[in-house]
Amino acid sequence: MTIRSRWLVLMPILVGASPWERPRTPVLEASALGVTGLKASDCGTCHTAVASEWSTSIHAAAWTDPQFQAELHKDPEVGWLCLNCHTPLANQQPERVISFDDIRAPVTIANPSFDAELREEGVTCLTCHWREEGIATTRADVRAPHATVHDPDLAGDQTCTVCHQATARLEDALVCHFNTGSEKDAAGVKQACTDCHMPVVSRGSGHGRLHSWPGSGLGKGSSEPPAGLNGLDLEGPNLSPEGELEFTLVNARAGHMLPSGDPERYLDVRASLLDGSGGTVSSQRWRIGQTWVWSPRAEKTDDNRLGVGERRVMRWAPGAKGASIRLTVEHVRLSPENLDYHLKLLESGHPGPPIDVLRSYPTRRTLFDRSIATR
Repeated sequence: MTIRSRWLVLMPILVGASPWERPRTPVLEASALGVTGLKASDCGTCHTAVASEWSTSIHAAAWTDPQFQAELHKDPEVGWLCLNCHTPLANQQPERVISFDDIRAPVTIANPSFDAELREEGVTCLTCHWREEGIATTRADVRAPHATVHDPDLAGDQTCTVCHQATARLEDALVCHFNTGSEKDAAGVKQACTDCHMPVVSRGSGHGRLHSWPGSGLGKGSSEPPAGLNGLDLEGPNLSPEGELEFTLVNARAGHMLPSGDPERYLDVRASLLDGSGGTVSSQRWRIGQTWVWSPRAEKTDDNRLGVGERRVMRWAPGAKGASIRLTVEHVRLSPENLDYHLKLLESGHPGPPIDVLRSYPTRRTLFDRSIATR
């Protein structure tokens, strides 16, 4: 029996469903692929460096991430849709959806091939590298103890946008809005996602691509987040003769809007006029990101993010005297308001991640922290 026919027998395909409405793979069997197992640890027996890089990535934390777990439990009836990007192998899902006329009442069947340990790996190796005929590779000259498939498209945008380009309105107050692929296309960016997020690295006598997928540098539940690309530049700050603060934010390297991805993300820009002892005399704050109203109907009401290559000049007249101005720019992945909402749910006994884990969650990363004397 081929892999394809096994899928049709055990896991009926959702015909016409969007990619994020179904798993990325059928039910997989290691023997059919010629591998010893389906986990990253199995792949890491030979691909040691790649597996090590992956283990530090946000992909590896796609299931265990406390923010995701909080969101998943907030509205569990529709959580099955989220699984298709966060645990995208059919073997990672305890039940399989075979049809749905109502997203809150899908028809499901038990999945005897569910592997709870594999689910913990989130977006794992076979998420991208599975093909019906074997393990996909961008190189045509690969020799391996298992079946391989030369697929140059593996390094193309479609590998990423199957999850990072998902926009839909499911209900009035329920939307999916990950629009990075369209942002890149609209800006006319020709480089592939992998050109920035999977740079070429040397490994022994050959070369490969980095599998930690550096991005914003905001880790998922880790006090040691991965190194970020930081596509943002800050020019300044400077003071005019009249004492007006001026600085420029530049989307210098990202091939999409900054910030991108989850509409919750934003840049928190703060300028504080300080006295000689470091006390705050006056301050100004700017929020750069999307603004949504989520209820009763989800709508994006504002979007002042930085476009590709955009240079935005920012100014502030403190209107008072002080010794220095401190300027900070932080990338926020979870707003204080949303964090507080999740914590209150957990405090009330609502299911979700351990409350102490969410309390210590790294919700922001400082990109710039600069000071300038005012006299």
